[in-house]
Amino acid sequence: MLNYLQNALGRHSSQPQIHYVDCGVDKVVYTLPKSRREDLPSVLAFAMPKSGSVLLDRMLREVCAELKLSYVSIMEEFFRLGIPDNLFPADTANIFVGQGYCYGGFRYLPKSFEIPIIGEAKKILLVRDPRDMLVSHYFSMLKSHPERGKALQSSEQKMKSRELAQELAIDDYALRMAKRFLIFLQHYQHLCEAEQVKVYRYEDVIYRKADWLADICAYFDWPVAASACATIAARHDVIPSAEDEANHIRQVHPGNYKKKLQPATIEQLDAEFAATMQFFGYEERGN
Repeated sequence: MLNYLQNALGRHSSQPQIHYVDCGVDKVVYTLPKSRREDLPSVLAFAMPKSGSVLLDRMLREVCAELKLSYVSIMEEFFRLGIPDNLFPADTANIFVGQGYCYGGFRYLPKSFEIPIIGEAKKILLVRDPRDMLVSHYFSMLKSHPERGKALQSSEQKMKSRELAQELAIDDYALRMAKRFLIFLQHYQHLCEAEQVKVYRYEDVIYRKADWLADICAYFDWPVAASACATIAARHDVIPSAEDEANHIRQVHPGNYKKKLQPATIEQLDAEFAATMQFFGYEERGN
């Protein structure tokens, strides 16, 4: 009865909403909160999985709180609800409006719904050496990544990548998941080729978080003091003294794939990711 009343009230909201059919029942699963800063243009923050995406998400949330700007991570909402990636509702497009929001939490460029403001909104993208991302993803799935939520009756709780990490050795896992990461990178590459996108590489920013955050704020034209950026960045400047495979922040140093993967695996990944690594500036670095 409570769910029925909540959904009935939700359908009369003046704010954009997302609907999802849960076991045959049409439900309002998300209502865009009202903006507190309609004077600020909406922006988009994209990232790759295991590229420092959680770090970016957390710092942006704090900056937005400082600005009283509404932060929206719809992918996180869907994960909490237990909606699988291939079933994201098409009407998710309704929540993207031109003023008053920071839309973040993207681990890939969604294909199941449109982002109608993607052409005019300022956009940033965080990437990382794909070989390090694959290694980090393996340990995350094996040890620390949270389970998908189950707020809906039809929630999808199985995570194939978690099952793979439990079944496969790290080299086999990296090779099996490489195609998925390559597709994510290629979609982002196409976005960068079609639109103006400010690209950050994990390797360039992970040791200078305050400067990175200040640069993001400057790019978005956000009136945030450098001291506030430094304070926020300092709260998230965590570098473990030793590797902890069970922790989300396992280790932060670039090039960890060299210690974890066999040379033959690295050679295969180098070949598969050659074009995208070159596009994002990794081909000469070799790490």
